[in-house]
Amino acid sequence: MKLTNLILSNDENTVVRILVLTGIAWLPLVILTFIDGTLFNKDVTIPFIKDVAPYIRCLVVIPLLVIADNIIEPMMARVMSYLKTSGLVPDTETEKLNDAVNKMAYLMNNKWILLMLLTLAILFSFYMRSDYDEMWTERGVTSWMLQLDNGVVDETLAGSWFLLVTSPLVSFLVYRWMWRFIIWSIFLKRVSKVKLELRASHTDLAGGLGVIGVGHAIFIIVFFILATLLSSDLAANMLYEEEVLVSVKQIVMVFIVLSIIVIMVPLMFFVRQLVDLKHNALVEYSTLQNQISNDFHKHWIKQEADDMVDSMQPSAMADYSAVFDNVKNMRMVPFDTKMIVFMAGTLLVPFLPLALIEISVWDIIQNIGGALI
Repeated sequence: MKLTNLILSNDENTVVRILVLTGIAWLPLVILTFIDGTLFNKDVTIPFIKDVAPYIRCLVVIPLLVIADNIIEPMMARVMSYLKTSGLVPDTETEKLNDAVNKMAYLMNNKWILLMLLTLAILFSFYMRSDYDEMWTERGVTSWMLQLDNGVVDETLAGSWFLLVTSPLVSFLVYRWMWRFIIWSIFLKRVSKVKLELRASHTDLAGGLGVIGVGHAIFIIVFFILATLLSSDLAANMLYEEEVLVSVKQIVMVFIVLSIIVIMVPLMFFVRQLVDLKHNALVEYSTLQNQISNDFHKHWIKQEADDMVDSMQPSAMADYSAVFDNVKNMRMVPFDTKMIVFMAGTLLVPFLPLALIEISVWDIIQNIGGALI
């Protein structure tokens, strides 16, 4: 079992991947902080046991990133299979679709790009070191990561492991999924350039693109992970740098709004085709609706039909009305407001614990009880 397979491939057992990667990232920190004496040390402003960041990164983010492999990758495969087998892509455009799939696969698995992401993760880790150093030197906030050695602030053993192993590992896994989201978005852009066989009467109210919209929305997992990381940083600021909940709320709202926009933008690539489809379909189906209405009126109201048995039946009229409603209600984007509300609610969840930093659970219960009495 290669370490690279544990990091990059979802072919390995999910539980094993989570245990091994979490063990590499978190367990040495516990051991080394115990050796350094900063695991519970009250003389340090932020002992390891009270630092939110390593726990969130190792025990929450890493498992979520591994689980994302087993949820998002199958979704991508299902969407590509749907495009190939549903008739959405005509035979004349199959070559373009295959080319888009091949380019996406190449970019996702390119070793040089992965190496660049790893380099970026390492650089970010050292940026984090400067942040902890600034907390020590400017605000007097001491940490399990750093120690004062001959008047110089330096890393502890645990701090070195966090900066050289834990932080780069987590950041690399996050950057890898952010890169995959970008590549998937480029893939959707290329698909939107294909002449698709869309049908305005499709029951998904998106011309047949509903599967793509629902599948794409699963990328909310990646942004949920980013929200979790941001929440842990905000929690640290509130605990040790005297940030207040009011100022944090603005950051949270901006993050949620921007995340939803970023997720939805790739689906907007299909707007032009859907707008044209609905405009043309309304003309075509309205014309047919008028013809059917005239025939129905002639046969059943004026009773001018020669054979009432073969005339326009009310059930057929009702069936066509249902089809026309699909055309009339067709969305010009492959998503709806329910999806946006779901995303907003999902992204809000990681930030809810921030309220408990300023307001205890007991205070909340008392306030609720007071309101009910």
